[in-house]
Amino acid sequence: MSWPDRLAILDAIARYSHTFDSRDTDGFIELFTEDAVFELFAANADEPELRLDSRTAIYEWVANWHRELDPNIRSRHHQSGTQFNELTETSAYTSTMLLSTAQHAGEASPRVKLTGIYHDRWRKTPVGWLIAHRWLRHDFSELLDE
Repeated sequence: MSWPDRLAILDAIARYSHTFDSRDTDGFIELFTEDAVFELFAANADEPELRLDSRTAIYEWVANWHRELDPNIRSRHHQSGTQFNELTETSAYTSTMLLSTAQHAGEASPRVKLTGIYHDRWRKTPVGWLIAHRWLRHDFSELLDE
């Protein structure tokens, strides 16, 4: 398991949070393969509540999310505790804990919105490590704080 490959994947995970939270849709989508799949699962669900089957579909979803998000709210995706379950020369499988917060303008502190675990299948490409399949399993079926 190569340290440069591990560091490149950890860097991509950090870029995921930074690009999503800064509403950089173009930077965000660069982290995915063309045939990427993105899924969201409620706690204990067998079927995803959201499934996007291409880089284009992921781009459209996140662009819409960014457009509709209140400009007075700041979200933060805190990803930590990444575990490398598998790492070869061309593919990897990781699990990363998520704590997502939101803070409205004027609030003293952020509020926890959701927690869960991201599961990622990675593919090494000529441009680096990209997400081929990302799925999030929420810890709870509803948002923690409305």
